Amino acid sequence: MTIAIIPSIKPESLTFESIITKLEINPKAHRLIANLKAVLTTDELRYDFMTRIPYSPSGSNIHALLDEMRGEQLQFNPMSDDVFLDMYMLNPLQALRSYFLDSVVLAHIERIQQWGIDVNDIIKLKRMESNIHLNDVLERLYT
Repeated sequence: MTIAIIPSIKPESLTFESIITKLEINPKAHRLIANLKAVLTTDELRYDFMTRIPYSPSGSNIHALLDEMRGEQLQFNPMSDDVFLDMYMLNPLQALRSYFLDSVVLAHIERIQQWGIDVNDIIKLKRMESNIHLNDVLERLYT
């Protein structure tokens, strides 16, 4: 049973900073914070996250719920391949973040370029496994 950590907060009042503070996430936990920002893209998602998190959550509770919500979003609200390709041409970093709902940094773009990975191969793997992480895609395509 989950006991909501924020029983009476309006969705629009939840910022990433307030979530980080309420959950006592160390500001040096850059990857976790980046993943929170990648998955919790709307006021409603941030609110849903906070209502589903248990009171006094552990780090594993936070990671597990974030991964669960990422999977739900990828299943129920996937970005179409065409929209991804259009966005990728303009802003590859943001396109990959939105397509994978994952933390993506410039090093990912550099790897794609250095390793000669075709964006269409990225799409093929994503179609086969909708919940796959970008790092796993790159690893599979590089080997």
